Amino acid sequence: MSEQKTFDPYSIWKDYYKNVENYWGQTMDEKMKTEEFSEWLGKVVDLNLLYKQMADKSAKQYLEQMNLPSREDLSSLSSLIVNLDAKVDDLEEQLEENLENQLSTPDVKKELSTLKKDVKDLGAKLDEVLEFIKSSQTNQKSNNTKANSNNK
Repeated sequence: MSEQKTFDPYSIWKDYYKNVENYWGQTMDEKMKTEEFSEWLGKVVDLNLLYKQMADKSAKQYLEQMNLPSREDLSSLSSLIVNLDAKVDDLEEQLEENLENQLSTPDVKKELSTLKKDVKDLGAKLDEVLEFIKSSQTNQKSNNTKANSNNK
């Protein structure tokens, strides 16, 4: 038996692709190296940039009319939130430092016991003053009664 080749459409497509790619690849490569192509591509990029600017401007105007935030609004809000968070963290650190710098518990207890002792001493002195005033008043009354009885 002799070997017979079967019809393979894939090999025909593969050969066609290689031939077309080689021809058009070289042609396009030569065309892309010219100055005219660079100028044309520059104009295309400029037109795309102009279109993007117009689209951004119209989107911004639409969002303003609909009273919706734009990307810029959200990014500025985000930065404000980050700054606020940093300030809150700073305040929290300062508060913790202030609490650490306050008197410790044993020092407070010592101060309170000293204060209690001083108040008790002050109370005792006030009691002495009151007793002195009372005794002065009683002495004065007795002197007044003696003076009144002598005058009679």
